[in-house]
Amino acid sequence: MTAVKERPRVAAPRPRAGAGRLAALVLLVAACWGTLLLTTAPATGDPVLLTTSPGNTEVVKSPDAVVLTFDRPVPAALATIRILDPDGSQVVFTRPSHVDGREDRISVPMPAERHEGTYAVAWTVPSSRLEPVSGSFTFDVSYPIQPDGVPDIETTRNPVVAAVHLTARTLSVAAMVVLAGLAFFVAAIGPATVRARATRWWIRTTWWLVVGGTLVAFVSLGPYAAWVPWRAAFDPRLLAGAAESDAGGALLARLAILVPATLGLTLLVKSPPAATAAGRWQRGAAVLGCASAVLATWTFADPRPPGAPSPLALAADAGLLVALAVPAGGLLLLRFPVARDRHAISRFARAVPVFAALLALAGTAQAWTGQRLGWLPAGSLALAAVLAVFAWLLPRRPVKARLGPRAVAPAGAAVVVTVATATLLALAPGQSAHAQGPAGQAPAAIRQQAPPARLVSGTAALDLVVIPGADRLDVRVSVLSPAGDGTTVTAALGRAPVPLERAGTACWAGRVSTPGPGRWELELTVRAGDGRTQTVKQPIDVR
Repeated sequence: MTAVKERPRVAAPRPRAGAGRLAALVLLVAACWGTLLLTTAPATGDPVLLTTSPGNTEVVKSPDAVVLTFDRPVPAALATIRILDPDGSQVVFTRPSHVDGREDRISVPMPAERHEGTYAVAWTVPSSRLEPVSGSFTFDVSYPIQPDGVPDIETTRNPVVAAVHLTARTLSVAAMVVLAGLAFFVAAIGPATVRARATRWWIRTTWWLVVGGTLVAFVSLGPYAAWVPWRAAFDPRLLAGAAESDAGGALLARLAILVPATLGLTLLVKSPPAATAAGRWQRGAAVLGCASAVLATWTFADPRPPGAPSPLALAADAGLLVALAVPAGGLLLLRFPVARDRHAISRFARAVPVFAALLALAGTAQAWTGQRLGWLPAGSLALAAVLAVFAWLLPRRPVKARLGPRAVAPAGAAVVVTVATATLLALAPGQSAHAQGPAGQAPAAIRQQAPPARLVSGTAALDLVVIPGADRLDVRVSVLSPAGDGTTVTAALGRAPVPLERAGTACWAGRVSTPGPGRWELELTVRAGDGRTQTVKQPIDVR
């Protein structure tokens, strides 16, 4: 009888388990990006004052409050309204509040004792760059008396507030970049490094720096945007105002996205290393997917020009930080012997050129989209070249003894670019579309944003705002009377019609190309629902 040796059976792969892991990774990335989309509101841009009550230069009996209506929601707690009575004394010291639950309308109460004469009002709200959008106007109680002046509003930031806020924003961005790089290295480059105490210490430390820096940036945003001392940082109204603002909402969104991202990071650290190359790169792709959602909050949390970022600009910002993250995290871990495994070095050397190319692509996209701080695209391209050279040299000499010194230059360059980017964007000067003008001045020059001009003709009352652009005039018209859904407004500047569209309740907006220099007449025609038509005219000086 012949004995037959049975060959050991090779365990068949379990496709369901692999598919399940892949589905879980996809779900994790979807949770991070879903949280970003649900919690990050579109950028609102700079607010425009549409109408005031009382109106500019209007004669009224005895108003109970001063109400300002803007073309978009404004954080009331971060706004300031100051009022001088006819004697030149300041009579309002409280912060504004929203009226009737409308987030686009703020108000302050008038004092119980009111005098006859002219009251001067000055106001300010934070722009999209957290710089003040401000203006002033006057109204008269009973009859006009020449005012003694316009109230001053403090627009010098407390140095402690500015230092704390800018440092926290810078630190949180730099920590996000390093944390993303560390997680990618552990997931796709050197899974064995997760067992090292130094690796886990760096992951915990950078995570706390992200969370702590974001919290400090949020708490200090109120005093920073409202121009008040640090002691007011925990004022509930300022915290609520910070949450209403674009920048504060993005900071809260970052904390919300960190919830699913942290869950994935915890599973990555505690799970056994991936056994196959496909498993490593699946985890690495999931890390980059979650990290890009967290890093995208940088675009919304830092002061930006008016308007939401375009998809290309958002992709360029996220691509820049992702491309910085992978080399930065890898170079940090390669300073420790535990990461200097031959296979990890080889994988890192192959990955760095890919992210150097991404860095170059992001820099080119930023230059293409007109990125502010023009040095940033050039710095991205230069750093991409440094990383490419480093990746070429990395596997060509023994790495045990000389890797540390050779990593100093590219690591330092990555740190400098990351920190300088966050710092200079935080310090970027404001670019407001508004300019302060004398109280009561009508919008006569296209380079000024004056208070809404109160125009009255018969029973028609309008508030008119004209905002200059590079080659156009933006026209905003608010109809105060007659009211009704059937009211329509048409406009013309000289012989050129101004197309107007509804921009809200009893509000129309439109724009027209800038005519040649000279004095032009803006003609507004209001047609009520009952068919009555009235015309209001306003001269406009084009310089």
